[in-house]
Amino acid sequence: MLNEKYEYILAFDFETSGLNPADDKIIEMGALLLKKEGQFYKVEEELNALVKQDFKLEAKIVEITGITDELLEKEGVSEQEAFNKFKLLHKKGALLVAYNLSFDYAFLTFLYRKHLNEPNLFITNDILDVMAVYKDRHPFPHRLESAVEKYQVEVPNTHRALDDVKATVIALTKMIAERDTIDKYINVIGYNPKYGPSKFKAPHVAYVPQYGNRLELEKR
Repeated sequence: MLNEKYEYILAFDFETSGLNPADDKIIEMGALLLKKEGQFYKVEEELNALVKQDFKLEAKIVEITGITDELLEKEGVSEQEAFNKFKLLHKKGALLVAYNLSFDYAFLTFLYRKHLNEPNLFITNDILDVMAVYKDRHPFPHRLESAVEKYQVEVPNTHRALDDVKATVIALTKMIAERDTIDKYINVIGYNPKYGPSKFKAPHVAYVPQYGNRLELEKR
Protein backbone atom coordinates (compact mmCIF):
# COMPACT_ATOMS: atom_id res chain seq x y z
CA MET A 1 0.00 0.00 0.00
CA LEU A 2 1.44 3.35 -1.05
CA ASN A 3 0.02 5.20 1.94
CA GLU A 4 1.90 3.01 4.38
CA LYS A 5 5.26 4.32 3.17
CA TYR A 6 4.96 7.79 1.64
CA GLU A 7 3.84 10.98 3.33
CA TYR A 8 3.97 12.79 -0.01
CA ILE A 9 3.40 11.88 -3.64
CA LEU A 10 4.59 14.30 -6.31
CA ALA A 11 2.90 13.67 -9.66
CA PHE A 12 4.37 15.67 -12.51
CA ASP A 13 4.52 16.12 -16.26
CA PHE A 14 6.57 18.23 -18.63
CA GLU A 15 5.86 19.48 -22.11
CA THR A 16 9.15 19.92 -23.93
CA SER A 17 10.64 21.38 -27.10
CA GLY A 18 11.90 17.96 -28.18
CA LEU A 19 12.93 14.50 -27.00
CA ASN A 20 16.56 15.01 -25.95
CA PRO A 21 16.93 16.13 -22.33
CA ALA A 22 20.52 17.21 -22.91
CA ASP A 23 19.62 19.67 -25.66
CA ASP A 24 15.87 20.32 -25.60
CA LYS A 25 14.01 22.39 -23.02
CA ILE A 26 10.99 22.14 -20.75
CA ILE A 27 8.34 24.53 -22.03
CA GLU A 28 5.63 23.73 -19.47
CA MET A 29 5.60 22.20 -15.99
CA GLY A 30 2.61 20.64 -14.29
CA ALA A 31 2.65 19.06 -10.85
CA LEU A 32 0.41 18.02 -7.99
CA LEU A 33 1.78 17.56 -4.49
CA LEU A 34 -0.37 15.04 -2.63
CA LYS A 35 -0.12 14.66 1.15
CA LYS A 36 -1.29 11.66 3.11
CA GLU A 37 -4.26 12.30 5.36
CA GLY A 38 -5.36 9.13 7.10
CA GLN A 39 -5.90 6.45 4.46
CA PHE A 40 -6.09 8.91 1.58
CA TYR A 41 -4.02 11.48 -0.25
CA LYS A 42 -5.25 15.02 -0.79
CA VAL A 43 -3.88 17.72 -3.05
CA GLU A 44 -1.79 20.13 -0.99
CA GLU A 45 -0.28 22.26 -3.78
CA GLU A 46 -0.22 22.42 -7.55
CA LEU A 47 2.09 23.90 -10.15
CA ASN A 48 1.10 25.07 -13.61
CA ALA A 49 3.87 27.06 -15.29
CA LEU A 50 4.79 27.90 -18.85
CA VAL A 51 8.53 28.44 -19.32
CA LYS A 52 9.87 31.21 -21.54
CA GLN A 53 12.44 30.33 -24.19
CA ASP A 54 14.86 32.31 -26.34
CA PHE A 55 14.18 30.24 -29.47
CA LYS A 56 11.22 29.47 -31.70
CA LEU A 57 9.27 26.26 -31.14
CA GLU A 58 9.07 23.76 -33.96
CA ALA A 59 5.71 23.58 -35.72
CA LYS A 60 5.22 19.96 -34.63
CA ILE A 61 5.54 20.89 -30.95
CA VAL A 62 3.02 23.69 -31.37
CA GLU A 63 0.67 21.26 -33.13
CA ILE A 64 0.93 18.63 -30.38
CA THR A 65 0.72 20.91 -27.35
CA GLY A 66 -1.05 24.02 -28.54
CA ILE A 67 1.73 26.00 -26.88
CA THR A 68 2.98 28.85 -29.04
CA ASP A 69 5.92 31.24 -28.88
CA GLU A 70 3.44 34.04 -28.21
CA LEU A 71 1.89 32.14 -25.30
CA LEU A 72 5.29 31.49 -23.73
CA GLU A 73 6.25 35.13 -24.06
CA LYS A 74 2.95 36.39 -22.66
CA GLU A 75 2.35 33.93 -19.82
CA GLY A 76 5.68 32.20 -19.26
CA VAL A 77 8.15 32.59 -16.42
CA SER A 78 11.90 32.11 -16.54
CA GLU A 79 13.30 28.60 -16.27
CA GLN A 80 14.92 29.57 -12.96
CA GLU A 81 11.58 30.68 -11.53
CA ALA A 82 9.83 27.54 -12.76
CA PHE A 83 12.60 25.39 -11.27
CA ASN A 84 12.32 27.16 -7.92
CA LYS A 85 8.58 26.55 -7.85
CA PHE A 86 9.00 22.87 -8.68
CA LYS A 87 11.76 22.44 -6.10
CA LEU A 88 9.44 23.70 -3.35
CA LEU A 89 7.08 20.81 -4.13
CA HIS A 90 9.85 18.23 -4.36
CA LYS A 91 9.80 16.91 -0.81
CA LYS A 92 12.49 14.61 0.51
CA GLY A 93 11.17 11.06 0.46
CA ALA A 94 8.23 11.86 -1.82
CA LEU A 95 7.21 9.24 -4.36
CA LEU A 96 7.60 10.68 -7.88
CA VAL A 97 4.77 9.66 -10.20
CA ALA A 98 4.38 10.25 -13.93
CA TYR A 99 3.08 8.57 -17.07
CA ASN A 100 6.04 7.35 -19.13
CA LEU A 101 8.17 8.51 -16.25
CA SER A 102 11.58 7.79 -17.79
CA PHE A 103 11.03 10.69 -20.20
CA ASP A 104 10.13 13.24 -17.53
CA TYR A 105 12.74 11.91 -15.09
CA ALA A 106 15.51 12.56 -17.61
CA PHE A 107 14.39 16.15 -18.21
CA LEU A 108 13.98 16.71 -14.46
CA THR A 109 17.48 15.43 -13.76
CA PHE A 110 19.07 17.67 -16.38
CA LEU A 111 17.11 20.61 -14.98
CA TYR A 112 18.45 19.94 -11.47
CA ARG A 113 21.99 19.45 -12.74
CA LYS A 114 21.88 22.82 -14.47
CA HIS A 115 20.35 24.89 -11.69
CA LEU A 116 22.21 23.26 -8.80
CA ASN A 117 25.46 23.17 -10.79
CA GLU A 118 25.90 19.47 -10.04
CA PRO A 119 26.69 17.76 -13.37
CA ASN A 120 26.65 14.23 -11.93
CA LEU A 121 23.49 14.55 -9.86
CA PHE A 122 20.81 11.85 -9.92
CA ILE A 123 17.40 12.25 -8.31
CA THR A 124 17.01 9.28 -5.98
CA ASN A 125 13.39 9.55 -4.85
CA ASP A 126 11.39 6.38 -5.34
CA ILE A 127 9.53 6.48 -8.65
CA LEU A 128 6.32 5.02 -10.08
CA ASP A 129 5.69 4.87 -13.81
CA VAL A 130 1.92 4.61 -14.27
CA MET A 131 2.42 3.55 -17.89
CA ALA A 132 4.17 0.37 -16.71
CA VAL A 133 1.09 -0.57 -14.69
CA TYR A 134 -1.22 0.16 -17.61
CA LYS A 135 0.92 -1.85 -20.05
CA ASP A 136 0.75 -4.90 -17.81
CA ARG A 137 -3.04 -4.80 -17.71
CA HIS A 138 -4.11 -3.72 -21.17
CA PRO A 139 -3.14 -4.33 -24.80
CA PHE A 140 -1.59 -1.79 -27.12
CA PRO A 141 -1.86 1.20 -27.48
CA HIS A 142 -0.46 2.40 -24.16
CA ARG A 143 -0.58 6.18 -24.46
CA LEU A 144 -2.02 8.30 -21.66
CA GLU A 145 -5.11 8.93 -23.77
CA SER A 146 -5.61 5.14 -23.88
CA ALA A 147 -5.69 5.03 -20.08
CA VAL A 148 -7.99 8.07 -19.98
CA GLU A 149 -10.45 6.32 -22.25
CA LYS A 150 -10.19 2.91 -20.57
CA TYR A 151 -10.75 4.23 -17.06
CA GLN A 152 -13.22 6.95 -18.10
CA VAL A 153 -11.10 9.70 -16.64
CA GLU A 154 -13.01 12.96 -16.70
CA VAL A 155 -10.03 15.17 -17.48
CA PRO A 156 -9.38 16.16 -21.09
CA ASN A 157 -6.19 14.75 -22.57
CA THR A 158 -4.87 17.99 -23.98
CA HIS A 159 -1.10 17.41 -24.00
CA ARG A 160 -0.92 20.24 -21.49
CA ALA A 161 1.12 19.46 -18.43
CA LEU A 162 -1.29 19.97 -15.53
CA ASP A 163 -4.20 18.28 -17.32
CA ASP A 164 -1.97 15.27 -17.99
CA VAL A 165 -0.90 15.15 -14.35
CA LYS A 166 -4.51 15.18 -13.16
CA ALA A 167 -5.43 12.47 -15.67
CA THR A 168 -2.49 10.34 -14.53
CA VAL A 169 -3.44 10.60 -10.86
CA ILE A 170 -7.08 9.71 -11.51
CA ALA A 171 -6.10 6.77 -13.74
CA LEU A 172 -3.68 5.52 -11.07
CA THR A 173 -6.37 5.80 -8.41
CA LYS A 174 -8.69 3.67 -10.53
CA MET A 175 -5.96 1.11 -11.20
CA ILE A 176 -5.36 0.78 -7.47
CA ALA A 177 -9.08 0.25 -6.88
CA GLU A 178 -9.11 -2.33 -9.68
CA ARG A 179 -6.17 -4.32 -8.29
CA ASP A 180 -3.68 -3.00 -5.76
CA THR A 181 -0.41 -4.47 -6.99
CA ILE A 182 1.16 -1.05 -7.31
CA ASP A 183 4.02 -1.69 -4.89
CA LYS A 184 5.53 -4.10 -7.43
CA TYR A 185 6.12 -1.19 -9.78
CA ILE A 186 8.04 1.05 -7.39
CA ASN A 187 11.48 1.79 -8.86
CA VAL A 188 10.75 -0.29 -11.97
CA ILE A 189 10.72 0.96 -15.56
CA GLY A 190 9.35 -1.34 -18.23
CA TYR A 191 10.75 -1.06 -21.74
CA ASN A 192 9.95 -2.51 -25.13
CA PRO A 193 12.55 -5.24 -25.83
CA LYS A 194 12.47 -4.27 -29.50
CA TYR A 195 13.99 -0.88 -28.70
CA GLY A 196 15.76 -1.47 -25.40
CA PRO A 197 15.74 0.71 -22.29
CA SER A 198 16.21 4.45 -22.21
CA LYS A 199 19.81 5.58 -22.66
CA PHE A 200 19.42 7.76 -19.58
CA LYS A 201 18.99 5.48 -16.58
CA ALA A 202 18.38 6.21 -12.92
CA PRO A 203 20.89 4.18 -10.84
CA HIS A 204 18.29 3.08 -8.27
CA VAL A 205 15.72 1.87 -10.82
CA ALA A 206 15.36 -1.61 -12.36
CA TYR A 207 14.83 -1.63 -16.13
CA VAL A 208 12.75 -4.64 -17.11
CA PRO A 209 11.59 -5.93 -20.53
CA GLN A 210 7.83 -5.47 -20.78
CA TYR A 211 5.63 -7.20 -23.31
CA GLY A 212 2.31 -5.40 -23.53
CA ASN A 213 -0.22 -7.10 -21.30
CA ARG A 214 1.70 -10.30 -20.56
CA LEU A 215 2.17 -9.27 -16.92
CA GLU A 216 5.95 -9.54 -17.03
CA LEU A 217 6.44 -6.94 -14.31
CA GLU A 218 3.91 -8.55 -12.02
CA LYS A 219 5.95 -11.77 -12.13
CA ARG A 220 8.98 -10.09 -10.60
